[in-house]
Amino acid sequence: MSRVRVVKFGGSSFAGPEHFHTVAAHLAGRVRDGEKLVVVTSGMPGATEELRRLATELHPEVSSPALLGLLPLADTVGAALLRIALERAGLRAELLPPHHIGLASSPAGGQAAALTGVDPVYLHGHLAAADALVLPGGQAADALQRPTWLGKNSSDLSAVAVAAALRLPGCDIHSDVEGVYDADPRQVPAARLLPTLAYADVVTMARAGAKVLHSGAVELAARHGVTVTCRLNTGDFRVGSVIGPTGDPAYAVVADARSVVLTGDDPDAVEAVLAAEGLATLRVAGAVVATGSFADVPALLAARGRACTVTGQKLLTVLRAGVPEYELVPATELAVAARSRHVALTTVAAVA
Repeated sequence: MSRVRVVKFGGSSFAGPEHFHTVAAHLAGRVRDGEKLVVVTSGMPGATEELRRLATELHPEVSSPALLGLLPLADTVGAALLRIALERAGLRAELLPPHHIGLASSPAGGQAAALTGVDPVYLHGHLAAADALVLPGGQAADALQRPTWLGKNSSDLSAVAVAAALRLPGCDIHSDVEGVYDADPRQVPAARLLPTLAYADVVTMARAGAKVLHSGAVELAARHGVTVTCRLNTGDFRVGSVIGPTGDPAYAVVADARSVVLTGDDPDAVEAVLAAEGLATLRVAGAVVATGSFADVPALLAARGRACTVTGQKLLTVLRAGVPEYELVPATELAVAARSRHVALTTVAAVA
């Protein structure tokens, strides 16, 4: 009997047509080695934001429900194109639309939906007749079978949820880096790969704005005992980091260039608005920090009637054996501060 494995490929995996063929050839090799695959995909790089641009060009004040009805199409197109590449590679491939994936969510509305469960019946039925099922990431359906979106970068969540529903011991997450580093290599050239990590440490890093896995995906993996294997999305597709119940003590620096530091009269209300929009926040030195944000946070708050001031600072987090220490630094000093903290941290880690 074929082994079933869930694999996820992020948007950077599909920068052009040749990349679809590279991924398809790799997956065909895995099928020949005895696996059946459930492949979760994201859209091509920039596809989601291009749809957002077109929507706002048509209507500068486009409603959230209308926007959320459009943005998931980027992932659907990515999945459909990969299905075509898999067919050319000789596989029996099937594309499942959101209402046949089996992922259930809260009702469709003006914000990202919350995942509420997974029914594996659909998946089992379709797997029987296919070598590979291709699923658009971050998509689900509500109780009325209306398609919903689980939010930005939620393909990781889809992959873990499917693996958990199928009662699989693990899943593979492919991206343009082979794993989790102790700092962003683009900011800190001396960053080092972390081979094994505990779920809790990766959640802490993600919530601090690290460009690692979706924090909700890791939390779900922890609840269901799904080991997450991080792999490269091209070349030899090598394994970099493995995330599970235990791991090496995490020493890392997270310099969140996308963070937005906010001050105002009612931080609780600001946090509530951002949480309702699916944005992660931390409270640091009395300020509300929106971490890892792609959104126009000040505009979002203004639209909800919440006044705030953007300080111009960024969040810098240092993990010492998994314990986070947060500080706010001027945006212009973030990269220099990250390199400085990393030098000090690696000395401490070596002694530990």
